[in-house]
Amino acid sequence: MTLVSSVTTRAGVALLGGLLAAGLLVGCGGSDDDGDDKDTPDAEPSATATSTEPAPTGYLPVPDDVTLTEPGALLGFGDSATIAWRPRQDTVVTLDVSVDRIDKTSYKESFEGWVITQQMKGQVPYFVRATATNVGDVGIGSLLVPVYALSDGTSMYEPLVFREEAFEPCPGGELPKRLRPGKSADLCFVYLLPEGQELSAAAFDPVGELEPITWTGEITAIEKPKDKKDGRKKDGRKKDGKNG
Repeated sequence: MTLVSSVTTRAGVALLGGLLAAGLLVGCGGSDDDGDDKDTPDAEPSATATSTEPAPTGYLPVPDDVTLTEPGALLGFGDSATIAWRPRQDTVVTLDVSVDRIDKTSYKESFEGWVITQQMKGQVPYFVRATATNVGDVGIGSLLVPVYALSDGTSMYEPLVFREEAFEPCPGGELPKRLRPGKSADLCFVYLLPEGQELSAAAFDPVGELEPITWTGEITAIEKPKDKKDGRKKDGRKKDGKNG
C-alpha cells in the first residue's frame, strides 16, 4: 500500500489529497452497485442543465426544479445541501448530500491488515459518513463526490481512493455504478490528517471564489468492532450511539 499526496491552492485554501493503493487488506468484500440500478442502460453522465448559463441564484446550470444551497452555508450533521459540480466540461452532476457523522479513528482500530508506511505514521484517520441522492434528471455513477475534510479553516484534504481492494470499514466516497434520479447511496469518506491537525468540518467547495458549504457536529471516537454480545454494532459504536 502506498500513499501519494498532492497539494494545490484555490481561493486561498490549501487542498491536499492522496491516493491509497490497496492490495493488503484482509477479508475485503462488497459491491459498488446499490442493487437498484441494474436495469439502467449503460450511458455516460450527461449535462442536467436546461440552459447554457447558470441561474442567477446558482453557481452552475441545474434543472429548473432544483435550487442549489447557497455557498458558505453552515450546516449540522443530518442537514442536506443541494450541490453541483462538473466532473467534465459537458457534464453537471446535482446531488442532495447530508453528512451524517464524523468518526475519529486510528490505524490500530480500523486498518488491520494494511501496511502503514513511514509517510502515514503520525497522520490521524477520520471516517465521514454521508448520504447522497441524485436530484438531476439523468442517471450517474462511479463518480467520487467532492467532499473534503476541513482543518483550521484554511486547509482542505481530499478523501483517500481505494483502487485495488475494497476497504470494508469505510468503503469510500464514490457513487455506485448506476444511481438513477431520485435514488440514494450511503457513502463513507476516509481522510488522513497530518499530526497536529484536527478535522473541524466536512466541506463541499463550489466553483470559483465561492465559500465552501460545511457540515459540523460532535466528532465521535470510533472503537474496534467487538462481539455482538457486547451490544456493539459493526461500526464499533454502542447501540445507544455512545462510546465508552
